[in-house]
Amino acid sequence: MEIGKYVDETVTTWQEQRPDLDFAPMGYMLRFHAMAEAAMAKIEIITKSHGLTIGEFDVLATLRRHGPASTLTPSFIAEVAMVSPSGLTHRLTQLEKSGHITRSADNSDRRSSLVSITKSGTEVADQIIKLIAEQSARMYNAIPAKDLEQFNHVVSLVSTQLESEMVTS
Repeated sequence: MEIGKYVDETVTTWQEQRPDLDFAPMGYMLRFHAMAEAAMAKIEIITKSHGLTIGEFDVLATLRRHGPASTLTPSFIAEVAMVSPSGLTHRLTQLEKSGHITRSADNSDRRSSLVSITKSGTEVADQIIKLIAEQSARMYNAIPAKDLEQFNHVVSLVSTQLESEMVTS
């Protein structure tokens, strides 16, 4: 079943069963979720074709976008990659085994280490990000720029609302 039809069917049948509730917001959420899953599936195909998981690529991308000579702490990487420290440890181990990163002792903090991207890590990150950028462009190229700006604005508003609810709950 097509995503739009699935969402419409879900909202319609719930509305029939519970006419006292407004299911339009749930429809927005379901459409956004389906769109994000489809986009992530395409990205996963790209990362897997380079021998990485999406999570491993996320770590490489974090290192790469901070410059080819950047050295970051695992705690910083975990924060910006939105992953738990234990989840990051596994990713770092895999990337180190594949030669895409190096880890060294942090002389200013013996409890921490420093992570650097290698030449092969930079090359792989650059190849993958190019393919992801091209895929993203194809996904949105038929949509007028004005509509994309409005979409981005609405997503920002929803994100802000969700963040404020997380803080207060």
